[in-house]
Amino acid sequence: MIKTKNTYVTYEMNILLIVISVLLSVICVLLALLQHYYFIIKLYKKPSIKYDIPVFEDLIPSGKTKFDRDFPLQAVKDYDEDLVLYDLNSVLNSQPQLGQSDSLDFIKIDKATGTDSEVYNTLQAAITFKLSGKNHKALKLFEHAAAIAPENPDVLNKYGEFLEQQHQDVVSADELYFKALTYSPDHKAALINRERTAQVVESLDYNLFKSIDAKNDYLKKRMKLDSFEAVKKQAYYLHIYHTVGIEGNTMTVEQLRYLLETGQVVSGKSLVEHNEILGLEKAMQYIKLLVRQDYIGINEILGIHRRVMGHVDPIASGVFRNENVFVSSHSPPFYEEVPSLMDSYVEWLNSEEAQSMHPVRYAALAHYKLVDIHPFIDGNGRTSRLIMNLILLKAGYPPVMVLKEQREKYYDTLKTANMGDVRPFVRFVAQCTLQILNMYIYGTRFLSIEGESQEGKQLVNYE
Repeated sequence: MIKTKNTYVTYEMNILLIVISVLLSVICVLLALLQHYYFIIKLYKKPSIKYDIPVFEDLIPSGKTKFDRDFPLQAVKDYDEDLVLYDLNSVLNSQPQLGQSDSLDFIKIDKATGTDSEVYNTLQAAITFKLSGKNHKALKLFEHAAAIAPENPDVLNKYGEFLEQQHQDVVSADELYFKALTYSPDHKAALINRERTAQVVESLDYNLFKSIDAKNDYLKKRMKLDSFEAVKKQAYYLHIYHTVGIEGNTMTVEQLRYLLETGQVVSGKSLVEHNEILGLEKAMQYIKLLVRQDYIGINEILGIHRRVMGHVDPIASGVFRNENVFVSSHSPPFYEEVPSLMDSYVEWLNSEEAQSMHPVRYAALAHYKLVDIHPFIDGNGRTSRLIMNLILLKAGYPPVMVLKEQREKYYDTLKTANMGDVRPFVRFVAQCTLQILNMYIYGTRFLSIEGESQEGKQLVNYE
């Protein structure tokens, strides 16, 4: 047979097509492998930050809640005053906190009740007293004006100027300027003021985090040298006391300790109050198990909530809500959106972006984002605070507590975050972190959970 030129061309083209097909197949296989590899890496990627050894995880005792004590457990009595709480607050509040001012505690985020003329006259009177040097009277009038007209941008701006100029409280002033711009984005005076204070506040917040890190490093060194058993005993019960207390539980520290250690009911207290305390203790034990786990997923969040609410509402515990809810002035997302929002939340929670933040900022944002979604019918606040403390423990910081007396400030900063400024809430969590660090650093002596110390009933003694 004679092979023509065309036959050779056809043969070569067939070879070329085969080679090209093989190459394309190899490329497709490589792309599939790369895609699979990328998916696996993205799904199971370890956190980009290296967590410190969680040295404070033993602040949550394991097993049955019972400590070895040098004082007996007494029968529960009714006290006119909770001496333990009183002494703790006096210590925590005595510590100066960078950028914190109590002057905003009175402001309510309710609808304004005053008339325009009353607001105008009050504001003018406040400015007059300010110009005449009567700052105390001016402050009272600014407070009154802000209370009756919390959405008036002129009142908020002028009040902010007063705090900045007369009290050098740039942080609170900046918050007021932001609120003024929330209600009136083109308010010229507030825009000018906010442009000036924003950078100053950012610098103060940076210094606040530096102060937290310095105290935390010092506490870690102290933990290796000194015994903190007495403080740990107090802190564990106080943490439960304040966490449920914010939600309205009326048990005293002595009563909840009696319940947890004896298993006996406390006379005069509701079954729900008993179950809230038992559930929170189980949730704290679960948090301790999660401290050394890298990934925080949906199952872990549901597990926390299941323990928090399991004794109170077994049916609704550990499952997302199936109805819409309303929280004061905030309307959380529709319940149909909750599953997808929680998937996005978990993705953010384990992302490099989130874990590269300062741990206190990361923990505060994790708290806010979850409570903003409000994925459960009840127990959202307790679950959010537990996740916040889980993040802090994983990063080598002690768990923080929000005192019952800080409830108004706590909710006020959450409302401000809902308005678009999350910085006050992050700052509030940072100040709570300083509080607990101060408690551990300065307090080791004369502690009694009953408030019956032989040394003057003093909770924390400063060196």
